[in-house]
Amino acid sequence: MQPTPVLQRAIRRLALTTKQGPHNFYKGNRTGAMGSHTKYGGYRIDWKKVRTYVCPEGLGEFNLTPFVAARIEARRDNFAGTGGPMDGREYLRKWKAEGGNI
Repeated sequence: MQPTPVLQRAIRRLALTTKQGPHNFYKGNRTGAMGSHTKYGGYRIDWKKVRTYVCPEGLGEFNLTPFVAARIEARRDNFAGTGGPMDGREYLRKWKAEGGNI
């Protein structure tokens, strides 16, 4: 089953999608190139093409609030080790206390 000849002409004028193109067609995500490839296989960045983002003025006075309910209490874990929660010995000590075995 094929579309009518009038529709076939209209379909040709529409933007090509990844399903209509060849099997290796990649449409991209419109980010653009920030430089160019060298003949030795490297990549040279053109700093005039690199995007820079400027924070608007007055954003420092903006009062942001966390997306957490006010009645949630912060965790107050007791870490006996000196390294805090990221200490490996402290992790093994808690693991053994909760029933882990080596």
